[in-house]
Amino acid sequence: MYSRVAVKDLKVGMFVADLDRPWIDTPFVLQGFLITDRRQITELQQVCQWVVIDRARSTGDEFRRSAEPVRTPAGTRSEPVPTVTVDGNAPTAGTGAPLEVPPREADHGRGGLGGIMGSLRSFFRRPSKGLPADPAKLLSEAQRATLLPPSVAVTIYPDTRTVEEEIAPARTAFDRSSEMLRKLASDVWAGHPVEIARVEEVVDEMVESMVRNPDALMWVAKLRARDLTTYGHGLQVAVYLVAFGRHLGFPRAELSQLGTIGLLLDIGKMKLPRELLEKQGKLTAEEFETAKSHVTLGLEILAATPNWPVEVLEGIAQHHERMNGSGYPQALKADAIGIFGRMAGIADCFAALTKSRPYAEAVSSYEALRSITGWGGDYFHAPLTEQFVQAIGVFPVGSLVELSTGEVAVVVSHNKVRRLKPRVLLLTGPDKTPAAYPIMVDLLYDPLLGGDEPAFIRRSLPTGAYGLNPRENYLS
Repeated sequence: MYSRVAVKDLKVGMFVADLDRPWIDTPFVLQGFLITDRRQITELQQVCQWVVIDRARSTGDEFRRSAEPVRTPAGTRSEPVPTVTVDGNAPTAGTGAPLEVPPREADHGRGGLGGIMGSLRSFFRRPSKGLPADPAKLLSEAQRATLLPPSVAVTIYPDTRTVEEEIAPARTAFDRSSEMLRKLASDVWAGHPVEIARVEEVVDEMVESMVRNPDALMWVAKLRARDLTTYGHGLQVAVYLVAFGRHLGFPRAELSQLGTIGLLLDIGKMKLPRELLEKQGKLTAEEFETAKSHVTLGLEILAATPNWPVEVLEGIAQHHERMNGSGYPQALKADAIGIFGRMAGIADCFAALTKSRPYAEAVSSYEALRSITGWGGDYFHAPLTEQFVQAIGVFPVGSLVELSTGEVAVVVSHNKVRRLKPRVLLLTGPDKTPAAYPIMVDLLYDPLLGGDEPAFIRRSLPTGAYGLNPRENYLS
């Protein structure tokens, strides 16, 4: 349904389908876009008197508001280019089964956040401990402030680049960080101190990329995961921690500290016997005690270099502490664990669960998130586990999913307002036959995929399902 709206009446959440003048005469390069902030409204007010709003593609209350219907002016482009960003929403999960999103969720004729919530609530019962129930509950600035330390001002980060634009810088940042870890390992084995300046340089590059668009680096990290050494686990954790901190609203300086914590939290493992790290099967009690010493060993390595931020050292020291006191090395409980230690514990656990280890196979991102939220309260800070899900999404970038139409796809980027409608790269046909030419599909703006009903994500798949490797199709 189209409505003509005076620019003075524009609201965040409206989808601009057309203008009162040619697009080429305006600063807007996208012919069709969702209004996500006041800056866009101000720019529209400077060049237009009225615009055409598509109510079906608008979000929240703006979807439900009525206005004078008008025809779309001739020549209007019917396929708008979406704006992508990361802030998370998570659906209610079933108890143990793969996530199944019902056809009604892909609302046809009823839209907006309320429509998604209504259909999800009618199909799912929330388990006592599972994923957050509200897939459309955006974290407000006030809510962020309750999770951050009182001295930290909330920072909001709008995406300034698309995933496609940010892929190249993200790949460079990832490769530089990976190379730094290899050099760091050589230095540690040789007894040389860790160079703070080198670490800060690559972390800052990583943070800048994720500030512009976090999906790009998460995509690169996911698809490069198999290339990483034993010590590369920290790079995965660093990516998740920066995305987590960005979502919560930490300023850039704190995002850099989080990235540093992620990169270095397992540095102590470089002092452990290689046969212990690569052992197939469960560790003995004695071996586990030796493995736990990596936290203390890591702090000793870092102590050889002065001037590490206290927050970084604390986050590394506490990333294996648990809310009920069952963690190590100090068996800290609840409030005794700092915010960075709590966040690092969640991100470290998620990265471990979703990566094949000598003693355990990788699980799907969804199953890992379900486990982590189920452990909220006992092992992890429950409010933070829910925000972690929102930060990276129930279907994180790079994860394999099966669509309701049968195709297997990989999630490329998230939609800001409808987390269950990401952009995906189709890797197979409906019969699971690999596609000769994988194509990109936006489940929000191109939902039909040639059928009569809107396509939606049916379930999450484990890494390598159907023998598929998304990297072969998209990232070299």
